[in-house]
Amino acid sequence: MRRVSVTNLLRPFENGVRSALAQHRSLSAPVTDFLAVAVCAVYAAQAFGTALWDAPSVFVTTNYVYLQAPWLAWPLSPLLHGGLEHVVPNVVTLFAFGRIAESHLSTRRYAAMAAIAAVGSIAALAWWGTVFGADTHVAVYGISGVVFAAAGFAVVHLPDHERVTDPELLAVLFGVCAVGLVGVQSLGALVLLSPATVNVGHAVGLLVGAGTAFTVDSDCADHGSRDSDHRSDGHAGAPVADISPTEGADEE
Repeated sequence: MRRVSVTNLLRPFENGVRSALAQHRSLSAPVTDFLAVAVCAVYAAQAFGTALWDAPSVFVTTNYVYLQAPWLAWPLSPLLHGGLEHVVPNVVTLFAFGRIAESHLSTRRYAAMAAIAAVGSIAALAWWGTVFGADTHVAVYGISGVVFAAAGFAVVHLPDHERVTDPELLAVLFGVCAVGLVGVQSLGALVLLSPATVNVGHAVGLLVGAGTAFTVDSDCADHGSRDSDHRSDGHAGAPVADISPTEGADEE
């Protein structure tokens, strides 16, 4: 286990990829695992509907559902995605970094963070699209609000630990990149006077994750146990084993 520093962030796999994978696999994260499976299941249903209706793409199918069955689309919106290029990065990052964030929280608190991030990001995107979008029809969907919540949590909470694992270092690096992405998007929108280009869903997710981290810094059970273990050992031992408006739809 190592300190969170610039040098270590640039070398997250210093102890080997196999060791990092073993550490990540050992985590208990039932909420994240459920969400990842749910997203995949819903996307499979979207793909099946696309084939059944002979639609040109999952993106078109999803927008059609928003038009014809909004009562179904909106409740499922955090689980819906517009294509493989949308769902694969979201599921991979959710599984990779959501599990790490969940391991530092109680199941109830992590579930609350995920729910608020999911609903808040969708609501923010819908409102933002209505105010600044060019289309009257607004369809927003995606699980990235929860992904960015995990990033915001990691970048605020994990540096508070004296030592972190290699997967946790990678989570901090991901959090830094997420903050940078939202910052660059916001600055670009300000310079270009184009607010519609900002993915406010990502920003809301980051804020929810960071806010959650500020509420648990003092009572993270893992924090005290690992730091005391490090002090007693006297050294760090080796680890043991999106707003993109297109055709009236916004994917996050």
